[in-house]
Amino acid sequence: MIYFNEPLVPLKEVEGWGIPTLKPWAMEKVFEKIKTIETLNVMAFAMDIDSAGLVHLAKSGKPVFTKTVKDLKEIVDSTELPFIIKGVMSPEGAKKAAESGAYGIVVSNHGGRVLDNTPATTEVLPEIKEVLGGKIKIFVDGGIRTGADVFKAIALGADAVLIGRTFAITAIGGGAEGVQLYAEKLIAELKDTMLMTGCKSISDITMDKIVVSRKDFL
Repeated sequence: MIYFNEPLVPLKEVEGWGIPTLKPWAMEKVFEKIKTIETLNVMAFAMDIDSAGLVHLAKSGKPVFTKTVKDLKEIVDSTELPFIIKGVMSPEGAKKAAESGAYGIVVSNHGGRVLDNTPATTEVLPEIKEVLGGKIKIFVDGGIRTGADVFKAIALGADAVLIGRTFAITAIGGGAEGVQLYAEKLIAELKDTMLMTGCKSISDITMDKIVVSRKDFL
């Protein structure tokens, strides 16, 4: 549990600016971890539900389990904290997440590291957006590096994006200043892209800004 517990220390120091993420442990352990999380005054917590397929966890004596909609509802009902389900890659999975009462989902394939030939998150994002119809929040990760990438993800249906690897690199290489500079770069690139596509606000970023219909050429 070192990978879960140790990051909670700095998270407490910054008064909850973070989202602890659980593995799909046995339900008793999940509820135990939620009680710990609740003491940190965090904004939300998540579960990377597709980790149920990680065989090495079971081999190391840390078994994980698939979660039914009933299980997810029990997690939602056990706390006042918003619950986010990470690792959703299909419209069917998205509908089940919404049925559970979760606050949102993260469309994620863990950077393509877990299973070869998995679709890119941007491939499945429009279908997921369509079936959810605004019922819950949609976040997305995977290969997002620039403000233009952020623009495209929003246009395809995301409410917000997650960026991990690049921020980690900038934090290690440049500390707080590196993180700030990279964040400012993303914002500037996003604003430039919005300006060039005629978008005055985030709500103006729609799929037609990135997808050109064939009829436009006829």
